Amino acid sequence: MGGTGVSPVPAASRTGETPVPPNQDANSVTINTSEGPTRAPTSAAPAEFPASAAAIEPPEQPSSTRTLLTLALALFLTMLPVTMLVPVLKELVLDRFGQARAWAHVFMSINMVGAALLAPLGGALADRLGRRRPVLMIAALADAALLWTMPHANSPALLMALRFLEGGAHIVALTTIMAMAADGCGPHRRGRVMGLIGSALILGTAVGAPLGGRLGQSEPSLVFQVGGGISLLVAVLAAAALHGCRARQHSRSTWEALALLRTRPQLATVFALAFVDRLCVGVIVSSFVLYLGECCALTPGQRGGLLALFLFPFALLCYPVGRLADRVGRVWLMLAGNIGFGLMFAVYGFLPAAWLPAAMIGSGVLSAMLFSPNLAICGDLAPAAQRASAFAGFNTAGSLGFFCGPIVGGLTCWAAVQAGYDVSAGYRAAFVAAGVCVVVCAVTVAPWLTRLPARHLVR
Repeated sequence: MGGTGVSPVPAASRTGETPVPPNQDANSVTINTSEGPTRAPTSAAPAEFPASAAAIEPPEQPSSTRTLLTLALALFLTMLPVTMLVPVLKELVLDRFGQARAWAHVFMSINMVGAALLAPLGGALADRLGRRRPVLMIAALADAALLWTMPHANSPALLMALRFLEGGAHIVALTTIMAMAADGCGPHRRGRVMGLIGSALILGTAVGAPLGGRLGQSEPSLVFQVGGGISLLVAVLAAAALHGCRARQHSRSTWEALALLRTRPQLATVFALAFVDRLCVGVIVSSFVLYLGECCALTPGQRGGLLALFLFPFALLCYPVGRLADRVGRVWLMLAGNIGFGLMFAVYGFLPAAWLPAAMIGSGVLSAMLFSPNLAICGDLAPAAQRASAFAGFNTAGSLGFFCGPIVGGLTCWAAVQAGYDVSAGYRAAFVAAGVCVVVCAVTVAPWLTRLPARHLVR
């Protein structure tokens, strides 16, 4: 299926000791290449790194194409309600309650707080049970119920409480789908599988906003009703079409799943990159959109068009990039994408408006390069018994990054203006700060990632 074959061989081949059974970690691996089998010793690898992804999970039991496509559809549907609310934010919060503008910002961020706090618990529960489908169904049903309840909230405080819980329910559903997809593929197919999942995620994000805008033209609260119906459809889809999705191992306790970073500290590098990448997305949907309106004098339609030029190449290329990661390795592809994206992001404020469409397309391509391999590495490095917890950590880091993005962008711009610079210089400083964060993070984690001994990760 592309990539190299990795199979454990007895440690006795080097040490004279009793051979290690195939389902246990070995001290060396056999790499099947075009030149024939060669032995790659892993004793020099850092102790905290597994010899390979194949050495930490049971034999592959691949999911059918139908199951993977069903998971991708479920994830696409799960993402729609998230951005459906954005175009009618003013009507849902400000016009409805007559509150200050700050409440709209709280509404768009409080769900990220709920996601960050509840995702680890949901992931640990899914790992402890070893049964993903019931967790997905419960999370999707809870999401539907919370969305349907929001139009009946009689105060901003109650609306924010419901939004907090809805963010948690949504992220648990998202995490569970990712874990189910990673469970159903071996390391040499995981790039393309997680690329498919990444494409579904970004495509759902891109389609949700125009769908919400169309619904909101007649009645803003329709986004809650339709969003709840979509979440209910996800639960029905899981019940009807995902019978065979079950973790091949499950954690012995909830605490074991929650303590994943203690046993797999290398996952911290994956989470750090997820944080800074989503931080930039948070800057895009806040500071960059404001910059386009205030400094470039673009209309709402033109601003939306630029965001589409970013999102659609991102969505369409995640799967091809995932396939490429299976063939050439994940790490260098991901690092190149992060560094390129960070540099591109840093120069947004210095580009003429006529160059911004090309910059958005380039950013979408580079985002696919960094996102799909990072998802695949998360699945590779996670023990099979804690894979949902690993993706919960990935999504928690991403949620925190998205939450911090508008704060970083806003504070940087404010500080520049307070220092006597004009507002355009403030926005440029915000883009440079976010872009530099991505580059510095990628350069910092590179030594750890490039020391990974698994050949399908580093080539």
